[in-house]
Amino acid sequence: MEFDNIYLSTRCGACDDVCPVNIPIKDIIQYERHLLAEQDKEPEKTKGIVNNILVHNNPGGKDNSKRFDWITDDLKLSDDSEIVYMAGCWISYAQPEIARSTIRVLNSAGIEPRILNDDKCCRIFLVDNGHFDEMKTHAKNFVDYIESLGIKKLIVSYPGCYKTLNGSYPQLYRELSFEVVPSIELFDLLIKESKLQTNDLNLSVALKDSCHLKNNIDTPRNILNNMGVKVIEIFDRDVVCCGAPAGLKPNFPETSSNIAGLSLRKSNDVSDLMVAYCPFCIYHMNSANNYNLQIKDISQLLEDSIQKNK
Repeated sequence: MEFDNIYLSTRCGACDDVCPVNIPIKDIIQYERHLLAEQDKEPEKTKGIVNNILVHNNPGGKDNSKRFDWITDDLKLSDDSEIVYMAGCWISYAQPEIARSTIRVLNSAGIEPRILNDDKCCRIFLVDNGHFDEMKTHAKNFVDYIESLGIKKLIVSYPGCYKTLNGSYPQLYRELSFEVVPSIELFDLLIKESKLQTNDLNLSVALKDSCHLKNNIDTPRNILNNMGVKVIEIFDRDVVCCGAPAGLKPNFPETSSNIAGLSLRKSNDVSDLMVAYCPFCIYHMNSANNYNLQIKDISQLLEDSIQKNK
């Protein structure tokens, strides 16, 4: 396909970061994809994912009635809290352990969050692929719904949800009346306020950073250091994309897996445990993992640290 180069991008922003003349490359790619979508020239797999999101409210076309199957009886949730936890699609359907660990950590700090009964996909895939009209409608409806509940703080585990709600929604609709907070930022704050009591895990781990939180890489390191975890830098604190977002994984699986291999090989060389704080990175890394490398979300280690010696 002559348009392959336009879809050979994760829109991670690395091109923008190194461009010497400040060309907004990822925005140009987004607009080119918008034009192709209008002409019905998107890759078939991109069309399929877009349709799944619009029809089923998740990228995989999963049964939306099973979105909250991750909730177990031990989790303390509120019906009317001003704090909401939004698990996101990947966690809800494929990584329920991250949601459960996150809630247990929040419960340990005395926080019982609410769950959105009408939870929605953040639709970052539509943003990445230039579906502006659909996103404008969704942003308005979803923001209005959240605000109608009197929500003051929305906690998200997936950095892509944070980027979309906190960055794209205000551009597509208007400024939000509620705060969107990545879970790692809240964890770090709760530790600093002595609301979370951690124990040393005495581990050394390879840390995989998130593109969507590239301006805040100190926070996960603070959390890990607090619980006695030594961070081994695999890219000298540079943020390297996992290779999955924006349609690269479904459209070019071999290229996507090769990019993931950069992080996997370096991690495997220095540790038997990789820690990440992006569920989508973990999902992709696990699918490309040809090593005996264990991959965990930072929330799981934090839960382990809190529960140790109990």
